[in-house]
Amino acid sequence: FKLDERTAHSSLDLSKKDTGVIYRMLGIDPTKVPQNPERFREWAVVLGDAAVSSGQHYWEVTVKRSQQFRIGVADVDISREGCIGHDDHSWVFAYSHRRWYAMLANETTPISNIGNPERVGLLLDYEGRKLSLVDVGKQVFIHTLATDFQGPVVPAFALWDGELLTHSGLDVPKNLRDS
Repeated sequence: FKLDERTAHSSLDLSKKDTGVIYRMLGIDPTKVPQNPERFREWAVVLGDAAVSSGQHYWEVTVKRSQQFRIGVADVDISREGCIGHDDHSWVFAYSHRRWYAMLANETTPISNIGNPERVGLLLDYEGRKLSLVDVGKQVFIHTLATDFQGPVVPAFALWDGELLTHSGLDVPKNLRDS
């Protein structure tokens, strides 16, 4: 997948052929970006451009100089007024104040034993109804959100500082398959 520029909040700049996103404090003047119903208006969120409705999918995210971000998946038709993690239409892992959290339906669960990795993986198992955060170095699950997807979902990212770089089109690591 690539990041979908049509969904990007005006404070987010896409880079690296739409695989990276940079937070700009002032951002682009909202009146200077094309107004469309797909764009997030209140929160610094951007969605991926590939909807998933079956199978296992794996991608990784490199974190650069960011102390506050969210990564996960969201319903294709999630409201563009809210933020991912605040409703039951998105499933995310959040990093804030040097701590990790799982977020679902605005409920936050702390995740321990992870630290501040520069690169993490996400494994979406659509039929298995789960999204897992993966330690890329050790190739092990850090935390898994169990859910019941109601329709197609897309990769979702929120960013309040720094930069994220996505790495998609990756094979599911062998020891993580069908687990």
